[in-house]
Amino acid sequence: MKISPYLKINRIEFMVTYQCSGHCKHCSVVDRLNRSDKIKHISEQSAVAVVKELSEIFPISSVMTFGGEPLLYADVVCAIHEAASRCGIGARQLITNGYFTKDYEKCRQTVTSLSEAGINDLLISVDAFHQETIPIEAVRNFARYTKEAGTFNIKLHPAWVVNEQNDNPYNSETRGIIEAFSDFVIPVSTGNNIFLAGNATKYLARFYDKPRLNLSDSCGSMPYTEPLTNITSLSIVPNGDVMICGFAIGNIHEQSIQEIVAKYDPYENECMNAVLTGGASALLELSKQRGISVDCSQCYSVCNLCHKINTALLN
Repeated sequence: MKISPYLKINRIEFMVTYQCSGHCKHCSVVDRLNRSDKIKHISEQSAVAVVKELSEIFPISSVMTFGGEPLLYADVVCAIHEAASRCGIGARQLITNGYFTKDYEKCRQTVTSLSEAGINDLLISVDAFHQETIPIEAVRNFARYTKEAGTFNIKLHPAWVVNEQNDNPYNSETRGIIEAFSDFVIPVSTGNNIFLAGNATKYLARFYDKPRLNLSDSCGSMPYTEPLTNITSLSIVPNGDVMICGFAIGNIHEQSIQEIVAKYDPYENECMNAVLTGGASALLELSKQRGISVDCSQCYSVCNLCHKINTALLN
């Protein structure tokens, strides 16, 4: 079958839900959390089909589930990873804050289900932000059960303001929280360096350099990004949209995933085309042509600018 030459997919990421048990000051999707939308989580059946069908087209080596808090819908998480296991996908990763129930027996049963589903890489988000609203004892309890299961590669997964080496109150508190898990002897991942989006822009901007847009920045030059012409990872969000960076390239409830990956061409999207062919300067020219007002003084990167213009174009 036809495959877009711009896709080299080896990883699928499922944002299972926007429902969450926390409310973190660094959350990048806070505007979508815990809304009363009809769609509470990704369709289990559709997600399983995506895993199966993409693994037949691409050499998928990794599947990840996250949220929101994905274990609020643990049955969906398990179904996705069971499908990944059946398809021979080696890395089956879950990112969780570890707090999805107050019932310790239900927590233990869920850990058993996760183990049976074949999850082999487990990242537990613990830091100053999560523990502001999530009780640490509940997370320690979850960590205890996962250690006892003996089937997971477990790591604590903190979020760092600027970077781990930066001296600020949040990072200091995070180190203390990590220390509270030392009796479990769980390794600590490199974690995430928080980028300014959503709540982070509101609460953490004082720790970062002031916004400074470099007009020479190109697509894929920012952290956690890749060029739109050489995509290795697809993300599926709760409503079924298939995401590349901040762009929805199709919806799995409207088209098959095969059709979506076959038709992908970044040069046919005016915002993608602009950033690919001319970077930040071309994006600014596009916004001018379309009558879109963008405050560049609030853009930290070409990604900020691109997302602002794309959102404006869609609205």
